[in-house]
Amino acid sequence: MSFFEVLAAVAVVVALIARQLRGEALTGRRLMLLPVILTVIGMADLSRHDRHPASIDVVCLVVGALLAAAIGAAQGATIRLDRRAGVLWARMPAVGLWLWALLVVTRVGMMAVAHVVDAKVAASSATILLMLGVNRLGQALVLVPRVMSSGVAFAPERDGRTFPEQVSQRFAPPPLDDEAPGRPGGAGPATPYADGRQGDPLDLMRGRGRQRRARRFGDFR
Repeated sequence: MSFFEVLAAVAVVVALIARQLRGEALTGRRLMLLPVILTVIGMADLSRHDRHPASIDVVCLVVGALLAAAIGAAQGATIRLDRRAGVLWARMPAVGLWLWALLVVTRVGMMAVAHVVDAKVAASSATILLMLGVNRLGQALVLVPRVMSSGVAFAPERDGRTFPEQVSQRFAPPPLDDEAPGRPGGAGPATPYADGRQGDPLDLMRGRGRQRRARRFGDFR
């Protein structure tokens, strides 16, 4: 990790601390996607430059990740959740600064231990983003169940939908071609079609199939 990448990681941490102390509307994308993005970037940075972690590197990385995740879980437990304007609002109390300080101390301590035991990969600064991502994952694992049990909706994203709604709509199966408007998946009462008929879409499809077969049979006679 270069000097500028270290500065970028520090800037991310400072921005996170400032936003958490000030409080912000909690969006699902920021809570769930940001940890994954940081972790993936950290793993990619760790694997650059033909680094080949030895077994001692793996041990140091696993121990450091467990510490980072545990501190993240504690941070998630201390976050205060409120309802503001009908959406979720999250704010970190001042005591959360001690947890951030503990995260920094443990990261520096693990890098020092890795240096002593000659774990060069684990001792490098390339582990900073990875451990930050794991820390955010630990926080999300605690915060997401708290949010779900609170009954308060996530703050909407830029398109006006919440992140869970975006995910559910993206992976929802497409409607059938002959499905009536307003009846996704065939749910709800039957609604009239353009030709004035009513009924179950599957029944209508079977009826049309029988009509086509009858016409083809008549053409061959």
